[in-house]
Amino acid sequence: MMTLKHLDSKPRHLVFSKFEKLIAFMNDQKTGITLREKKNFLTTVHDSFTGNDFINWLTEHVCDNDPLEAVHLATFLVMYGYIFPIDMKSFVAKDEKSTFYKFQSPYYWPSKNMKLSNEKYIIYLLKRSKRNKQKHALEEYEQNTLAKLQIVFSDKMGFLTKQAEEQVRQVKDMKRADKVVHDLQERAFWRVYRPPPGQVKYLDEGPARCFQISQMQQRKKKNKELKMKEVEYLRQAISKPRMKLSKSLEIMFGNCEQYMKYDPLLNDKVAQPSNPWMTEDQTMWDINCDMVEVPTEIRLRKWALRFEDLLRDDTGRNEFEMFLKKEYSQENIRFYKACRQLVTCPTSDVNKWKTEIEKEFLTPGAACEVNIDCKTLEMVHQQLKTDKEVSSKTRYIFQPAMEHVYALMKKDSYVRFLRSDQYKLLIERSQSVFTKKRFFNFGSNRKKAPSPQVQRRGSASSDGGGVEGELVGGPAYHSYSTGNLKELDDKPKTAVRSSNSPSLRRRTNDLEGKVAIGSDPRRRSNLEVPRSSYTSTSTTDAARKSEHVAQCIPLNVPRTNVVTPWEGES
Repeated sequence: MMTLKHLDSKPRHLVFSKFEKLIAFMNDQKTGITLREKKNFLTTVHDSFTGNDFINWLTEHVCDNDPLEAVHLATFLVMYGYIFPIDMKSFVAKDEKSTFYKFQSPYYWPSKNMKLSNEKYIIYLLKRSKRNKQKHALEEYEQNTLAKLQIVFSDKMGFLTKQAEEQVRQVKDMKRADKVVHDLQERAFWRVYRPPPGQVKYLDEGPARCFQISQMQQRKKKNKELKMKEVEYLRQAISKPRMKLSKSLEIMFGNCEQYMKYDPLLNDKVAQPSNPWMTEDQTMWDINCDMVEVPTEIRLRKWALRFEDLLRDDTGRNEFEMFLKKEYSQENIRFYKACRQLVTCPTSDVNKWKTEIEKEFLTPGAACEVNIDCKTLEMVHQQLKTDKEVSSKTRYIFQPAMEHVYALMKKDSYVRFLRSDQYKLLIERSQSVFTKKRFFNFGSNRKKAPSPQVQRRGSASSDGGGVEGELVGGPAYHSYSTGNLKELDDKPKTAVRSSNSPSLRRRTNDLEGKVAIGSDPRRRSNLEVPRSSYTSTSTTDAARKSEHVAQCIPLNVPRTNVVTPWEGES
């Protein structure tokens, strides 16, 4: 009989035991399947049966006259290795009279061979490679596997080859009929455990279970005490008041509708300044960090829904603590935070936090003594006396006092905080930051003004005199060339040189020579704006300036801040 530990080591034995009972029922001489002989021109295989007999027997005795279910069950018996086809080319269950099957030997059942090593498999492949190539030739995937295993076991190939040769020698001493059956059984066994690529391996163990079968068996053995505890639990559960399902659903729907307005996934308007799930703008994550200087208006409005939402937000809890500090009741929120820290702290720090909370908040005359009623305080002190060792109840030892302080803050301080000037000022600041001053002007409904035409500024040389930078009085002048312009700055980009500088005298002489020849020195690849420094250099520059103004074409356009020099005659 199988023990519980044996079931734990072989967790699929319960499945295999059902298959083995079915195989024993099929081998029964009276009610079992009809056995025949498979005759070939060389050998005869005894105790075999056709696929038609196989399916019909399962349909009649097991599957309640359902042929499809019988084929399904027959496929499982073949794939698990309890029955194998004599023709290995088609390793499936078929409802045909020409296909013969045979029962597998109990030695090769899955319940007896759960774990097999690669050393046994390479010995089997070497044994087949040393026998007749026509009858025992390896398939393509088996040849590839043998080549890989020879590389892995290169240091053991001599020992493995000797074992394969010894097994071949033993097979040769067997009778022909026994030799054929033995070869078929061994080949079917390895076909199940090492299937070809693309075929499902039914004996794959898969992930390990998180429980043992012995635990399941022990749970079924329930004694009288356990039954009495279950009865008492159910009796108390019946006596407790329960909320109706319709009422709970109504509350849940109300909460969903209330919080839907503040969910950025469901409401696009909540995502400020833009939806980060739709765009690449990550500003929303920055302005909704845990601690920010100015929270968004949506975040502030959410604080007013519930007191839990305010305490869950780090910024809201900080603002609420500042408000309580102004009202000289900061010890309430500090005591609440310390109790929450005691619940989540490591086990090694439980005694430390318990002592500090008792000393700072619950000792008479302490600096931050909490104002709670005498009955609750006495209950907490009594629990502190009885609780000497750290246990699971130690973390919740201040639970009565914490609930009292929480109710006090929720009914009194929280309501006054929502009506305070501090909360109103936060909303005003959030509106001025996130509403009036939009991020990147996303969502602005203001119509853009039409782009103005190119404005140009007249130079000092265009009105025959005047100071540089002043607007020209009179018609503006525009040249035929409109490309590659440079705007004038309020200040000249280069320093004005005096007329006595050697470099300026040399440039002036060169210009006069080029004008006399007929070439225009102002035709360059990049057009430049005439500078005012040339207007006061010499009389030659003044003559050239007046000639340039005369060649410009007057246009009735507004006065501009850019001037384009005349490029000269083409």
